[in-house]
Amino acid sequence: QVPGEFWALLAIMIGAAEQYRAEYGWVDPSEVPVDQPGLLRADYTPGDIGFDPLGLKPYDAEDLKVMVTKELQHGRLAMLATAGFMAQELVDGKGIIEHLTGAVN
Repeated sequence: QVPGEFWALLAIMIGAAEQYRAEYGWVDPSEVPVDQPGLLRADYTPGDIGFDPLGLKPYDAEDLKVMVTKELQHGRLAMLATAGFMAQELVDGKGIIEHLTGAVN
């Protein structure tokens, strides 16, 4: 059982990250024309909030586009794998860890 404090802290951290992203990427609503709600900043690329501590982000726009596409494809593949894990657990009632430890023994 996960303590309730964990979930509260997690919600606060996610909220803070989303607040930062919204302030970084979108024009302040008071400065936006009524016919253009949700206007993005001209220098903002969706998904790029300037966090790159290891310096992995490509400087070339085309290379960045390729990297973003690869990241999306890997994320989709991970979601399919997770769905497979859940389907397997629904079929036989064993979790992925149980299956992995059973294969080692």
